Amino acid sequence: MNCIHRRIVPAVLLLGPVLTFAAPVQAQNSVTASARPAISVLDSTKEQDGLVGSVRRVKTETAQIALKDGRPVEGPPKLVEVTTYSLKGNRIENTSYPIGSSLVGKEEYKYDSRGNMTEMTLRDDRGAIVSRESYSYEFDKFGNWTKMVTSLVLFENGQLKREPVEVTYRTVTYYFDDNVAKAVDQPAKPVDQPAPAPPAAEPVREIRVPNVPAPATQIQETSVLTVQLAESSTASVGSVGEPPAAPNLKPLIAGPPITDQKRANDLYLTGRGQFDAGDVRGAVASYLQSIKLEAGSAEVFLNLGHAYLKLEKDGDAIKAFKESVKLNPDMAEAYYGLGFSNFRTHRFRDAADAFKKATMLNPQMAKAHYGLSLAYQELGNEKGLLEEYRILERLDSNLAKKLAATFPEYNFPCRRGGAGCQ
Repeated sequence: MNCIHRRIVPAVLLLGPVLTFAAPVQAQNSVTASARPAISVLDSTKEQDGLVGSVRRVKTETAQIALKDGRPVEGPPKLVEVTTYSLKGNRIENTSYPIGSSLVGKEEYKYDSRGNMTEMTLRDDRGAIVSRESYSYEFDKFGNWTKMVTSLVLFENGQLKREPVEVTYRTVTYYFDDNVAKAVDQPAKPVDQPAPAPPAAEPVREIRVPNVPAPATQIQETSVLTVQLAESSTASVGSVGEPPAAPNLKPLIAGPPITDQKRANDLYLTGRGQFDAGDVRGAVASYLQSIKLEAGSAEVFLNLGHAYLKLEKDGDAIKAFKESVKLNPDMAEAYYGLGFSNFRTHRFRDAADAFKKATMLNPQMAKAHYGLSLAYQELGNEKGLLEEYRILERLDSNLAKKLAATFPEYNFPCRRGGAGCQ
């Protein structure tokens, strides 16, 4: 049931031609930890995302539900998405962490009058039903859902039953407007008024007491530099979309003595804060000091390359990304950054090699396939360009259309046997 990122937004939302460069933020002492790649989608509005009211920000988390001693208990939460909207309702910042789906087949959805999914039926290639899920919601006073429970529809003892398997929470933050003012001014409910009993099918949420939480292991957000490869054969840097920084948590007990690794990590986090505040040069200085103390983190070099790209220091960015992939050869984002910086410096062969490596590590990374297609075009590799177009048709139809519009001379749709072609 790990397809929650697909469910939490309405079907009308489509990923547009906005490419993203994502630099995972991890502590230096957890370099080998796996991180979900982040993506960013900015071409949307709160209305398209199914939200009502003066929504400022939405943070979405999900947790699996398991049965323990016959009772449903939630597992650890995972951050799914953080999105910020302007006063006009346009997305201005967005970072999401898609959770891969293990479902294979055709999915059919039903929706309520608000556009929220109520049921999903999975069918195999022959059209036979494989499984069914249902979704129930809790809403805040403004009409936005804040809790969604995903349940498997089962048949037991001659009756249908619903077994909760996943829960999703949304923290919705609003701009202060007339509706919020009225809600604030409303009198509180009488103290002696009993609270409604929770439905029997709802899961029991465990209280999770963290171990000694230090900043080095708590930062899990992602820095995102939004970039778009240009309409022709060049590239330019776009806007920056950042999720809120994770809060600093005080340790419950005394921590270990301060080491060079700890100081290096503190400098790394300082650099992250400087970058978030717009002080990119200060961030570079902090990253370099961190590397001087502890030079073994691929993530620090990845963030350093990200900052150099922002400063348009492509040569330095290339060096940083090369060091990042040297320390962690399995980091697709670092190869994407290497490809992007090489493309901007017209090193198209090196760009193609880096983009190709990113697609090998993450075949679903549409932005890397798009970059590879542009590099192939510069190299005159028409066969490779057509192949990447075919891949983009499967992964991201909007990017495929953008590629076709950028290079109309190749007539991609007709070469794929499109309608109206001779």
